[in-house]
Amino acid sequence: MHTTSRTSSIALAAAVVSLAVLATACGGNGGEDRADAGSGTAGKPVEITYWSWMPGTKDMAAAFNKSHPGIKVTFAEIPAGLNGGYDKISKAVKAGNAPDVVNVEYQAVPDLVTQGLLRDSSAELGDSVESYAPEAVRDLVELGGKTWASPYDVGPQTLYYRTDLFEQYGIEIPTTWDEFRTAAAKVKTASKGEARLLDFWGDDTATWAGLAQQAGARWYGSSGDAWKVNITDPATKKVADYWKDLVRQDLVLNHKAWSPEATKAVTDSRAIALIGASWSAGSIRTTYPKQQGKWAEAPLPHWGEPVTGAVGGSAFAITKDSRKAAAAAEFIKWATTEEKAVEARLAAGTSSALPAAEKLRATARSTFDASFFGGQDIYAVAGEQVPAIATGWSWSPVHNSTTMTMQAEFGKAQKSGEFWAAFQAGQAAAEKAIEDRGLKLAK
Repeated sequence: MHTTSRTSSIALAAAVVSLAVLATACGGNGGEDRADAGSGTAGKPVEITYWSWMPGTKDMAAAFNKSHPGIKVTFAEIPAGLNGGYDKISKAVKAGNAPDVVNVEYQAVPDLVTQGLLRDSSAELGDSVESYAPEAVRDLVELGGKTWASPYDVGPQTLYYRTDLFEQYGIEIPTTWDEFRTAAAKVKTASKGEARLLDFWGDDTATWAGLAQQAGARWYGSSGDAWKVNITDPATKKVADYWKDLVRQDLVLNHKAWSPEATKAVTDSRAIALIGASWSAGSIRTTYPKQQGKWAEAPLPHWGEPVTGAVGGSAFAITKDSRKAAAAAEFIKWATTEEKAVEARLAAGTSSALPAAEKLRATARSTFDASFFGGQDIYAVAGEQVPAIATGWSWSPVHNSTTMTMQAEFGKAQKSGEFWAAFQAGQAAAEKAIEDRGLKLAK
């Protein structure tokens, strides 16, 4: 379908939680005019397709098939990343050969919805989501008064730190950003310039979004039926100026996110803490196995009130034209609310995903070897932060293109600390992309 015909059929719905979102696209949303299928029989199961790039999802699908003979899930692995799996999903929907179920990161939900790629699944998933997902997570999948996906996990930002080096340098765990600045200066002095408190990863847009959210920023919202963009708000400026100051004073390292240089800084004990999220524990343990027993997790420092941001996390969604939404919903409800699903997905023990459903966290905890964190119950630490996640945050309807612009600008600013220019570029890019997509922009 051509872009002109797609945008001409778009209708923006009035938003809940200060958000405007597409209610329909390409002539359909809820599937009332399409055939549907629930469970079949063991001899003739309903077959649905499921695409994901996330670890453990293939094993989870296999476990579902063993326990649900009336539905057969066919799993296919797709690439991760902005130009990987989401591009593949988009092309498949437009070509009419999309899978029934996909995993979607929260930051991508509005983008996929405004492209007309996901089904309004309020009837199939709405009650389930309402029953188990915390408010801050529901905000991310309930757009325009409709449910577009079911949350799997939640990612409150937290601080990971080396307990041995904090003790060596006489550092107390900072609870505020003022205390963090003091601790950063102390580490530099106590180590004679050999170490820094943190490797900041100043080119990572997701980290910035979480920090801005914590400070009170709300980058996207609505005015009637139009989108509002407010990336350059005072809260974000405060965060940008704070980290600019730390970078310029050489109080933190600032390597490219996930780069070999960033890994080496932690391996060599030149960076003794990391800002992460609940899911980071698994990757830290996998990346730094020789630092067994030397790490711990703590709440993220705050600005005076114990609030945190959320980074990452994913949901399950039904694609727009699925003709098997009832069976797809049955699989999704099982994947997001049942202990057996968590056990199957996390059995390898490398993930520290924190289920959105609180009742599943004990099961998730049982799959994770806490010895790397000195026996600390990291699930308890992260779980206690979920109620502190700032509510009312919504993501962009043009997330992919805006993120690519901001990441490029953040990369340019890493040495100078002039991060504010990246936020200004993001504001301009988001406004343009929203209008280019045929959406209404509040002036």
